[in-house]
Amino acid sequence: MIEEKSSKLFGLTRLLDLHLSGDYDDALLSAAGPHAMLAPEADRIRILNEHLAPFTDQLAAAFPGVGVGYYSRDLRAILTYGPSRDFGSKVGTDLGLDHLGWQAMSTGKETVAVGSMVRGEIMNCMRPLIRNGRAIGFVWANEALEDIYAQIQVGAGRLFFSPEIEPLLGLTGILLFASKVLLLGKSTSYSSSPATGSQPVGSQMVHRLEQLKCYLELFLNTLSLAVILSDADGRITFVSKGIQDIQGETPASLVSRDIRSVLQRMGIDPHTALDEFADGSLNRFVDVMIKTHEGERPITMVSTRAEWPANDNESGHIVILEDLKEAQANEERLERAERLAAVGELAAAVAHEIRNPLAVLKGAVSLVPRRLDDREFLEQFSQVAAAEMDRINGTVESLLRFSRYSQPHMVSTDIRRIAEKACNLISEYGRGMGVNVEFTCPAHVPALCGDGDHLTQAILNLLLNGIQAMPAGGTLRVEVNWRPGTRYVEIAVADTGPGIAPELRDHVFEMFFTTKESGTGLGLPLVQRIVYSHQGFVEFESETGKGTTFIVRLPVIAQS
Repeated sequence: MIEEKSSKLFGLTRLLDLHLSGDYDDALLSAAGPHAMLAPEADRIRILNEHLAPFTDQLAAAFPGVGVGYYSRDLRAILTYGPSRDFGSKVGTDLGLDHLGWQAMSTGKETVAVGSMVRGEIMNCMRPLIRNGRAIGFVWANEALEDIYAQIQVGAGRLFFSPEIEPLLGLTGILLFASKVLLLGKSTSYSSSPATGSQPVGSQMVHRLEQLKCYLELFLNTLSLAVILSDADGRITFVSKGIQDIQGETPASLVSRDIRSVLQRMGIDPHTALDEFADGSLNRFVDVMIKTHEGERPITMVSTRAEWPANDNESGHIVILEDLKEAQANEERLERAERLAAVGELAAAVAHEIRNPLAVLKGAVSLVPRRLDDREFLEQFSQVAAAEMDRINGTVESLLRFSRYSQPHMVSTDIRRIAEKACNLISEYGRGMGVNVEFTCPAHVPALCGDGDHLTQAILNLLLNGIQAMPAGGTLRVEVNWRPGTRYVEIAVADTGPGIAPELRDHVFEMFFTTKESGTGLGLPLVQRIVYSHQGFVEFESETGKGTTFIVRLPVIAQS
């Protein structure tokens, strides 16, 4: 999410850079003529603002929640800050030499910063404006951290219910550590060492930890989860705002209280939550009923012990609670939205595929009344009509096959036998096309939990694609690989065809996308659907002029 945000924000800064044709002097001349060059600084800032603000406001309106603007190095002032209705009062502000925008100008490189700036707590992406080898200022695009964290919240439910809970627990552990160090911030061990700057090392460290603590608390407070942290004495040091929705208590009412008594009052056994790590696990997952002001409520609780660094020999605890009903409702809403989006995409694709041959038929039919006596035209019309109707029928039949895809019947399955069977079925067709099918597989491959018919269909689709990709003949290599101790078996299907053009590679698994004259574009989406239903992955590698390799990875049954 953070990487996506910075990519988007830097993209907006490049648009701002492109919009300013020439430098600020050129903009002044364009906006108000030569006399503007001699105007007082305040007037030049006003003229440039009037000239550039419409674009920054338009850009900000297109991306709600984002702030964008221009800064002038010579005028030492913000020229625009969109949306103007929110940040127009910042125009004319001198950002000061300690602002990271000056670093971007001095290095000539794009810079990203997270922290407290003119707008508040933000992620700010800054791009220097280089004209004739000199930085005349910089442009920026930023977004409030609170908004970013709120968007991260959307995916928090899935993270919570996965075994990959460690990242969230790690963040809460850092918060716990930051809180502990802040308590020691004034001790001599942190403040006695000299520093090169005006502040002692301890003071600088405490300031950074305060910032870190602020950001982490902001993030945790945006989650629907309730996060409870306690120190080594069992005293609660932090409770996220999610506790209000789950338990009906305010965070402030729980801070500084004994965590064991709080959990006990909720109906959670403190021993189970805080002490039982006998199996050596880092985290403990338990479904429990808790007592709230509105009665009992089912929740999932995750608890972990957070060790303090090195010589402290102390530990705190992290307890995370989530309302099971709310989490399930959120997941159902997300699945419903995904289904509706898929239906809309499918409808548009079907309409496109059927509209084209219908347009051809309509054009041909419109000519019939005027050319009833033209036997040659009628013969051509008959052929065209038949071909276009066959095209429509092929699309509908392929779509029906795709939609009739049944739920897989999962049993222990020999992938070697399935892959070999698929190769034997397709080899005769391959020979007729001048393609030699080669199959290799190690002597031992663990069984899969899968549907043999579905997997055969998926592999046959890949083999058929590979053969059809070599109209002049060639070799199709099918290789099954498994390394002892690894979780996935790999099935690679490699052709020696011309490869997939770079500009087409992003569309390979899209429904109805095909480069074949008689193709429907549903073969590879069906392969992807089957592989995903087996908790596997499918990807491809392609090199122009050398061929394409499709790789399917499927999980094997755990070896005893």
